[in-house]
Amino acid sequence: MAVLPRRLVWITGASSGIGQALAFEYGTHACDVILSGRNESSLSSLSNKISARGGIVSVIACDVRHESSVNAAARKILDTIGIPDILVNNAGVTVFKRFAETTTEEFDDIIATNLRGPFLTTKAILNRMIERGSGIVMNIVSFAAKTTYTESSVYAASKSGLAAMMEGLRAEVRDKEIKIVNVFPGAVLTPIWHPKVQSKYGHRMMTAAEVAAMIYSVSCQPPSVMVEELVLRPQSGDINA
Repeated sequence: MAVLPRRLVWITGASSGIGQALAFEYGTHACDVILSGRNESSLSSLSNKISARGGIVSVIACDVRHESSVNAAARKILDTIGIPDILVNNAGVTVFKRFAETTTEEFDDIIATNLRGPFLTTKAILNRMIERGSGIVMNIVSFAAKTTYTESSVYAASKSGLAAMMEGLRAEVRDKEIKIVNVFPGAVLTPIWHPKVQSKYGHRMMTAAEVAAMIYSVSCQPPSVMVEELVLRPQSGDINA
C-alpha cells in the first residue's frame, strides 16, 4: 500500500465505529489527527491509545448539528493547528423504524447530523483549502443511498442528499485541486446496529478496520487521480434487518 505523506486529518464522529477505525488508520500512518464528536471522554480515551502508538492527536469537541459548534471547532483548528489536508465527514445517526413510526424529532436529528453536518463542516474549511490549492473531503455516505432498505427511509434520504450535495460540490471545485470522495459502505459491524442484529449478522458484515484501510488507500492516490466514489459491500451481500 502507498504511504500518505504526513498530513492533517479532521475526522468527525470519531469516537466509535468507522470514525474510530479511521482515527487509528491515519494516526498510525504518520498523519496528525483531529478527533471530533460529542463524547469527549471517548475521544480522550481514543486519543491516548493512538498517542501510545506514536500518533499525534488533538481532541476538539464538535456537535455537527449546530453551526456555532462547528464554526468554533473550525476556528480552533485553523488558528492553532492548521488547515486540514483531509476532512472526513463521518458523523452519522439513524433509527431503524418504518416511515409512519418515525417521529419528526428523529427526522430532524438524522437530517441535521447526516446532511446538515457535512454541509457545515465542509463549508467551514473549504475556502482555506481552495486558497491553499489542495484538499480532500471524504464523505462516509452509505449503500443505503444506492438501494432500498426497509425501516431506513429517512436515513436513506439523508445519505442520498449528502451524495448529491457533494457531487455538486465536486463539479464546482475540481478545477481548484480539491478532491471530493463519496464512500458507500454496505453493512459494517459497528454500534449503529442493535446488539441483537450484530449477534445474528455480524459474521456477514465488514469490519470498521477493513473499511478504514480502503478509505486510507483512496487518500493515497496521486494528485492527478480523483477517486470519486468508493463502494464497499460484504462479500456475502448486505443485510436488511
